Formats: sequence, structure tokens, C-alpha cells
Amino acid sequence: MVGASLGYLVFVSALATVAKVGGTVDFAKAEAPAAPDGCRDNLKTGGVRFTPWPLRPSRMASGVVCEAPEGVAIKRGGAGLRFQPLARVNCAFALRLRRFEAVMQEEARSIFKSPVASIVHLGTYNCRKMAAYPDFVSEHSFANAIDIATFVLKNGRRVEVERDWVRAEQPARTPAAQFLRRLTRRLYDEQVFSVVLTPSYDSHHKNHLHLDGAAYTVDGT
Repeated sequence: MVGASLGYLVFVSALATVAKVGGTVDFAKAEAPAAPDGCRDNLKTGGVRFTPWPLRPSRMASGVVCEAPEGVAIKRGGAGLRFQPLARVNCAFALRLRRFEAVMQEEARSIFKSPVASIVHLGTYNCRKMAAYPDFVSEHSFANAIDIATFVLKNGRRVEVERDWVRAEQPARTPAAQFLRRLTRRLYDEQVFSVVLTPSYDSHHKNHLHLDGAAYTVDGT
């Protein structure tokens, strides 16, 4: 867990984390993850409703190529979760979203006794540097990230990240706060996503959960 004042130190320490498991990552020259063999077929088998999204690669001045290998535009997840708008992501990240849906529904049913019907996100693909750290390339450049602002439950209840998030040093008294805390904790601990950033991380994330599949790990819960 991390406070905003420690955000930069935690982010930079990711270099050391990656080094421990064999190798380092050049943040300024990152690249999109390759799609696993049979990726789209696996999505179909899992019930994910999508259409191919052939993104034309583009190159930054730094030489980094923004692309989304075997890109897909997801309308519904394998268990029926609606993405509003469509989630345009690389295929490897789409597999992460399948796992995300399963964990999210477990927590929603446990806390609210109702599944999540849809999520509202603020974006996936965007060829750019990081807002907080302009020397580094954003995982959004590879359609390898999603920013989630709202969870809409089947019973009509809405969980708004900006309204309902509670910092770790404070008790999560409401069901919505408990849901967000438990969900983000599991998403990081179980490595559904390698990077999980919340409003506790910095002001850039005050209204959404940033979830990505980078080659390094950052616990921004």
C-alpha cells in the first residue's frame, strides 16, 4: 500500500523488483506483450464477445512503437459483464480481463449479494507517455491497461471510485468501500494485473482504478 508522497519511490523501485526475477526493464523503451498462441480462440471458448480490432502501429519520437498485438474490442465478458464503452485492448490483456471479471464477481456477490452488470471505464488505448512520469511510456500505449471509474451492479447500485474509495489508513465502513478495497487487494496479490493504481497512489488516479499488465509490478492500493 502506498501514499501519494511515496508514489514515485514505489514506481522507481519496480526496476529493482524486475531485476530480482531476472532482468531489467527499460521503461522508456517498453513494448507491447505478445499475444499467446490461440489467444482469440481462448477468448471465444471462454464466452467473451468481441470483434477484431486491427490497430495500425505508430511510432513515438523515442522509437517506442504503440501497438496492440491481435487487438480486440470487447463488448461483454465471458460471464456477461458489459464494458462501457467497448474495451479495446491487446489480446494478452483481454485474457487478464477474463480473470478480472471472475474475481470482481466473487467480491460483488460476497459483499452486495448481487453481481456487477457493467463497468464504465475512462479509456484503454492511448499512445502517450505517463502523465505523472513523462520519461516513461504508458501501458495505455499498448492497449495494455484500463481505467475503471464505475461499477454498476445488477440490482442498480453504483460504486463510484472517486466517491467510494477510502484510504488504507481509514476503516472501510461502507459496502462500496469494502468492495473496492478487497477487489484491488486481490487483483494485485493474485497478479491478475501487475500494476494496480488507486486514488491512494496519486492525484492522477483520484477518480479511477488503473489496471495494467506491465512487465514490472507496482502496488498502488
